[in-house]
Amino acid sequence: MTGAFCGSFDPLTRGHLDIIERASKITDTLYVFVAVNSGKRSMYSLEQRLEWLEQATVHLPNVECRMQKGLVIEACREAGADILIRGIRSEQDCAYEQNMAFMNSYLDHEIETICLFTRPEYYLYSSSNVRELIKYGQDISMFVPDCVYKTLCIKEEE
Repeated sequence: MTGAFCGSFDPLTRGHLDIIERASKITDTLYVFVAVNSGKRSMYSLEQRLEWLEQATVHLPNVECRMQKGLVIEACREAGADILIRGIRSEQDCAYEQNMAFMNSYLDHEIETICLFTRPEYYLYSSSNVRELIKYGQDISMFVPDCVYKTLCIKEEE
């Protein structure tokens, strides 16, 4: 079974990485797509986000990271994905993901959406929260993988 997990990963968090690791266990191949979110202004370039994903998933041999072009469902088709993996942290995420699953099913009823619930320890690990902490110079080391932290610390020192 081939899966896809799409997100803006702006920046990549330990919560994202947990979903990727768990999804890699239930798929033969997992494509992780870095996407442009038209509703958000990105803090980091697509290239930087893809680099972080590649570094953070190097230990997962069945994970391939790519840039997403177009709609999520188009990325799934391009990769030959049977399932679309989504992560849910809260009740609000659940309602949003349900709506997206309905829309994606309308666009291609052959691709199933599977939602994985965030582990409790990652409940607050959103990219938005991390960006806010960065904005105010707070320590983000517990929220992001080491490759993200190291890159951001180097930039802060320059």
